Amino acid sequence: MGFLAILKDILDIFSLAAILFFIYRFAVKRRAFKLVMGLVLFVLVMIVVDATELTALGFVFGDFRQLGVIAILIIFQPELRSALEKIGGSTFEGIQSINHASNKADATSAHGVIEAVSRSAQDLSNINYGALIVIEREASLDEYKESGALLDSVVTADALNSIFYKGAALHDGAVIIRDGRIDHARCVLPMTSRVDIPSELGTRHRAALGLSEKTDAIVVVVSEETGTISISIDGELERGYTYATLRNRLNEILNPIKVEPKKRGKQRRRKKNSSVVIKSVNTSESKDSKNGKA
Repeated sequence: MGFLAILKDILDIFSLAAILFFIYRFAVKRRAFKLVMGLVLFVLVMIVVDATELTALGFVFGDFRQLGVIAILIIFQPELRSALEKIGGSTFEGIQSINHASNKADATSAHGVIEAVSRSAQDLSNINYGALIVIEREASLDEYKESGALLDSVVTADALNSIFYKGAALHDGAVIIRDGRIDHARCVLPMTSRVDIPSELGTRHRAALGLSEKTDAIVVVVSEETGTISISIDGELERGYTYATLRNRLNEILNPIKVEPKKRGKQRRRKKNSSVVIKSVNTSESKDSKNGKA
């Protein structure tokens, strides 16, 4: 009887640990992660208040505690819905999808994606056709692809060009590339809420910045007005690319060469700028320089 009780306790602990692990893996790759961290901090404050018997704070937090479950359901509604939909498909596939630290495309397919995206961006730039191409990395883009149309096709320059052709049904919105394939097209991306963006940047650039602020995705933008090729990554916008420089930059991001760092003194960590950082790529072939625009 004692052995069964111990086994039950072990099973209980491991089950709870597994659930917490999957919740963590699901939340960490989404914008909900910051909310989860805030919630954890809030719970820790409540524990301290209870332990120290602070009457006034205890009264305030007591009301929050009563409404906590409802507040959590409201705040995390999109993430909870996404998780339940995945689990509802089938138990095994649902858990696999949530724990999708996934096996990303290997170096060969990454090279093919880089070549196709770079070639397509240059082709579309030459004829001033707008484009918004998203390359998914670690952070899942499931909540954004739901607004688009499923394609699941091979990534080629011709395929991307045909999608963004002005008369095509899918030319509005973004293309999402996942695991080396065109996963969805005509996807709606979140707009940045920043107000310090130059007026010449349109909807595509704002959407690119908005997604790169929330995820680690790489967003390639081709301006319909000027044909300028840009990349948005980590909330920054880099402008003025050509086929060659875009290919090199994407290779640098997706296929980084790990070099043993030299022994140096401590380097200062770059501060996060609260304003939008817009970089211009110095190239004689840049559309910006041809058009005389910043």
